Amino acid sequence: MKLPSTPWFTLSALCLLQLNAFSAPIRHEFLAIDEGLSNMMHVDENMPSTNWLVHIGKEHPRDMQLIGNKQLLISHDQGYSIIDIATGKMLSDVSNYHDVSSVRRLSNGNTLVIGVDFDLPKKNKGSSPLGDPTGRHVVFGEFSPQGALVKRTTYVGDYARLARETAQGTYLVACNTEFREGDREGNWIKDYPVNGFNHVWKAVRLPNGNVVMSAGYGLTLKGGSSFMIEEDQSGKIVRKFGSKEQVPEDVNPYFYALFQVLNNGNIVVANWQGHKAGHNNSGRQIVEFNQASEIVWSWSDRAFVSSVQAVLVLDGLDTNNFHDERNGIVEPVAKE
Repeated sequence: MKLPSTPWFTLSALCLLQLNAFSAPIRHEFLAIDEGLSNMMHVDENMPSTNWLVHIGKEHPRDMQLIGNKQLLISHDQGYSIIDIATGKMLSDVSNYHDVSSVRRLSNGNTLVIGVDFDLPKKNKGSSPLGDPTGRHVVFGEFSPQGALVKRTTYVGDYARLARETAQGTYLVACNTEFREGDREGNWIKDYPVNGFNHVWKAVRLPNGNVVMSAGYGLTLKGGSSFMIEEDQSGKIVRKFGSKEQVPEDVNPYFYALFQVLNNGNIVVANWQGHKAGHNNSGRQIVEFNQASEIVWSWSDRAFVSSVQAVLVLDGLDTNNFHDERNGIVEPVAKE
């Protein structure tokens, strides 16, 4: 390698270039839900001997949360399950409902179940809205560890996907073509509409007040693609990233679903490709964007995985602790 003779080229600069040139590739340890096959997996790219894949056997597994004691809480259409992170064994399951879309363990030890009329007689078909957007069909049910109903709160609307608590004590809820922020008493206090949103999936508020959102289908069903959005407190879009015009063709951003903001600001998102089997060769199943909206890592398993809808990166996290995302990132939270 011939070095330039200009005086600015110092030894430290050379060392930095060499470090960048030979830096190790990103490797993650993560949990993922293959909604297409109703499977769950643990993948450690640094220690593949600890990998596992298990069949959940429940329709529409969607949400995930670290609840302590090396256990994972996941939602599914009929309720929720608790999974042993080391082995993938299902430790317990509640399957008393229908149309459950999100489940969160609260810091008081209770479990919050979110869905569309999930505890009433089923009136919708499949996962479609009821067709009654003015009724109070979005239900938040808070249950004690013993399963007793502590509080039932209803919000106007007929569609819900993932919900996340904010640092302000409110909830950001995915409501089909927009995200809505609700208080704890059944009132929507702010809407987050973005052109092109369709079956939106998840939103979190960052410490600076910006909200990061996944568009679900986005414009995929209209000839476009899915995308990710970061919006500031005034409603201005700070960045739109991950659309098909911005990524390599093989990414195929069909439906951005559950994502995670990492401590370094990178965003890892599940790029769901469709229900059931047969999507294993379509798109990159998990993608990581840096703060410049560049793809810095991706993962796919063409042999065993059809369509990933949820991902949870475990790097640096102590699964003995209870975690939440009220500050935008997955971090330990003290129990009440």
